[in-house]
Amino acid sequence: MYVIPLALLIGAAAGLFVRGSTDYFLATRVVFWPIPAVGVSIQALVASGLGVPFPTLLTVISMVLILVTCSMNLHLTGASIILVGTILNLIPLVLNGFVPVTVEAIMKAGIADSSSIDLVQLGAVRAFETGEETLVFLGAVVPVRWLSEVFSFGDLIVACGLANLGFRVFFPLRETATYYDEASEYDQYRDPSQPDPFEGYEPDDATWSAAEMQDLTTASESTSRPQPGLSTLEGSALFDPPDEES
Repeated sequence: MYVIPLALLIGAAAGLFVRGSTDYFLATRVVFWPIPAVGVSIQALVASGLGVPFPTLLTVISMVLILVTCSMNLHLTGASIILVGTILNLIPLVLNGFVPVTVEAIMKAGIADSSSIDLVQLGAVRAFETGEETLVFLGAVVPVRWLSEVFSFGDLIVACGLANLGFRVFFPLRETATYYDEASEYDQYRDPSQPDPFEGYEPDDATWSAAEMQDLTTASESTSRPQPGLSTLEGSALFDPPDEES
């Protein structure tokens, strides 16, 4: 099962290969990053084969930690994909107490044949199906012969999410625009001979003060008041027209 984390390294290598930059990696913000580190460490400990007690419980805890982290870091590309894959892996583990593995998948992956299937040692949280399990199709049923490994659909989705995450960490879709970036772009196209309407403006300051609003109201009223000596739409002309001689 150590093949899945390699997808993160493969994605990162691909991101750097297509002219990515480590500056993006250093600028990446991961909320509560120690939580996934603990979750991954627990999964590695369970998969190490050291006979850790309560492997199923520890695996469930590690998956929950990863789910929480992905939910809090949806701004990272690939986090939502990892979230979906982890949920699909968690469902059969909680319902059955283990991840069911099909004999057919083991044989198609080239791990063993029908005569040596009994010698196959599965992982700590995996067991062969007996026909009484729930949602067996979410178990380890996808054989990959060139890797001699059997994966679940959740494993493949998590691998895609990790590859996407590794790639976008070094080669993001776009740079995040900041206030200073927008200001510099505005200065680039502004006519230097024209006054800057935003000069001295602070976003936290009130746009209009009470005195300015009162002056604006007074000016508006004086403008709308009709001036003497000017004609209106309904009024007569300024000068009476001369009488026509009969």
